[in-house]
Amino acid sequence: MSADDMVDAALAGLDLGETVTIPSLPTQAEWDRYEVARRTMNGKLSSAVPAPRYNVRQHERLNV
Repeated sequence: MSADDMVDAALAGLDLGETVTIPSLPTQAEWDRYEVARRTMNGKLSSAVPAPRYNVRQHERLNV
């Protein structure tokens, strides 16, 4: 994509009210799905304990 096309597309996206413009992304719905997934994970990306799927406590018991 040329720089001119990228700028024109980004400005068009802003005119449409988009807060994030990705000129090569075909639909707003794809961005919306990404944003929902990102927000869903947001509170789960940092924790004091490993996720249960890693069975860390089980591994500790087996190694004792």
